[in-house]
Amino acid sequence: MDRGRPASDEQPATKRLLLLSGAFLALQVACTDYGSGSEAAAAIGWFAIGTVLLWLVYRRRSRVARGFIVVTSFVGAVIYGLAAIGDARAVLLTVLYLGQALPLLAGPVRQHVRATPAGV
Repeated sequence: MDRGRPASDEQPATKRLLLLSGAFLALQVACTDYGSGSEAAAAIGWFAIGTVLLWLVYRRRSRVARGFIVVTSFVGAVIYGLAAIGDARAVLLTVLYLGQALPLLAGPVRQHVRATPAGV
């Protein structure tokens, strides 16, 4: 891919992968037990942070945002994976965390964040 040329031929795949990651984010937030009362507001906060980070990956080609999502998703997968023995909810959450990270490791997304944004 030419760094000076827009990645229009890759954008549909990139958009689909980011939407897939966002869908896993939404499911993960919905399935995670954040507690009751004021702790439940954490679900909205984490979803908002996750969507902003995905937006930064798509619109600003942010390698940092992509890396942050991947690392925190893998950390979540490891934490819940360790608890997965005998706990179906932990297995589900492990899969959902991996579902957030793996689309961001796909070739189109990696190439997208490597490309220089237009006007730079």
